Amino acid sequence: MMEFVALIIFLMAAFIVFQKYIVRGFSGRWKSVGDALGQGRIFDPNLTTECAMNMFGPYGIPGQWYNQTCFEETCGERDCLRSTRTVPACTACITSCQTPICE
Repeated sequence: MMEFVALIIFLMAAFIVFQKYIVRGFSGRWKSVGDALGQGRIFDPNLTTECAMNMFGPYGIPGQWYNQTCFEETCGERDCLRSTRTVPACTACITSCQTPICE
């Protein structure tokens, strides 16, 4: 009985002493998994391009990928998402915001 108690105390002490290293190991693994899901790309608010899909495509079929930031800066005041009268103007603006990065 004493041997089991000593073993449990020894294991608990080992976990307490190496707690920092265990947490760092888990954090590193989570980071590598997250980077793998992003295919090695890391989000940077200044350099990352946000892409969106055009919902005003022909026959209601979306098909154009465009730069979301460009759209918000140049077409946002037209209120493209709420008005059906400006669909051609919004489509033209979306076409002007297309970039090869978003394809």
